[in-house]
Amino acid sequence: MNHKLWLLGRAVTVGSHVLLEKITRPKARTVEDVPASGNAITSQWLTAVLCREVPDAEVLSFSTSNGSHGTSTRIAIAVEYNEAGKQAELPTELFAKTTTSFSQRMLLGGGNMIDGETRFFMDLRPRVEMEAPLGYWGASDRSSWRSIALMEDIAATRGAVFVEPNAPIARDQIEDLVRNLARLHGTFWRHPSIADLKNPNEFLDAIRSSIDMKGRCAVGLERAESVIPESLRGQSDRLWAGVERALDIATKEMPRTLLHGDPHIGQTYVTGDGRMGFVDWQVVMQGGWAHDFAYTVNSGCEPEDRRAWDRALLELYLEELGRAGGEVPSFEDAWLAYRQQSMFAYAAWAFTIGRAVYQPKMQTDETCLTLLKRITTALDDHDSLGALGL
Repeated sequence: MNHKLWLLGRAVTVGSHVLLEKITRPKARTVEDVPASGNAITSQWLTAVLCREVPDAEVLSFSTSNGSHGTSTRIAIAVEYNEAGKQAELPTELFAKTTTSFSQRMLLGGGNMIDGETRFFMDLRPRVEMEAPLGYWGASDRSSWRSIALMEDIAATRGAVFVEPNAPIARDQIEDLVRNLARLHGTFWRHPSIADLKNPNEFLDAIRSSIDMKGRCAVGLERAESVIPESLRGQSDRLWAGVERALDIATKEMPRTLLHGDPHIGQTYVTGDGRMGFVDWQVVMQGGWAHDFAYTVNSGCEPEDRRAWDRALLELYLEELGRAGGEVPSFEDAWLAYRQQSMFAYAAWAFTIGRAVYQPKMQTDETCLTLLKRITTALDDHDSLGALGL
């Protein structure tokens, strides 16, 4: 209850900031400023954050395009520098994600995700060799829950095309994604730099403090009934118990590493030269590796493909994990972890399609149904609830 009262107080404060921003339309000009939206960005601010290590460099002008809205507000930014900036080869094709609306700030701030991408791009991304955008700046404001992440525009720089969640994925593509996860996890295996990140239990608690996730999952299970295996229909309480148990295992019983946290297939892309990568690092946390592995494989593969590939994918992951510095479990222990950690993906998508009127619509119903069919079929195939003792 104390947390709910705190969140209510935060809603009043954040709402006041959003209203004041609409009236005053403040511009960001110094490195301490956090732009409220793409419209608040100025050449002075871009100079402050992009040219901070090249004293004579300056942003002369910039243009924006391709705006979109979801859990954050996104725009592409093309930057023109003076000669010093050009000589330093400072980035010219950028992508910005801001928390502009009240609902975005409450969702990400209340869910303890407001500075996830800031932390990833500023501190963690430079340490790992994997396919993911480079980051150039990130900041958040604790009072207003404004935030911005400024990163590489991979569509312009790498010819990236974002994966359509409803389309089938090829085996070589899912293999590449699995290798990426293994390199991420191996690099940060028990690493002290991630010790202060939230864990899966804390992430779930933060969501539940603001939204009845269990209730929305129950609604989502009903709305998606046509694609749910018969054995799981009407089992919302048991499924939710599985979600809680799986996250508890990922928090307390597995070696901790850096997790993407939300690596569903819609968070991936393919570059012009065919490499697969991950975007949207808002949910970064520390926890058990199988959380990410199960989410990626079960959301990305059509059931018949997953049945044919998942053992080989796990073997591939474990091989790459060892090369990247992780402690490799036995295949039997890893397979059990995979079965157990398939639960959160169900909750994420049941919650999304089961949204209440006050929640932002983050995905289309078609996408939710496609991914829930893949994910719940995997739960049924692998008896994930049984693997958790439920």
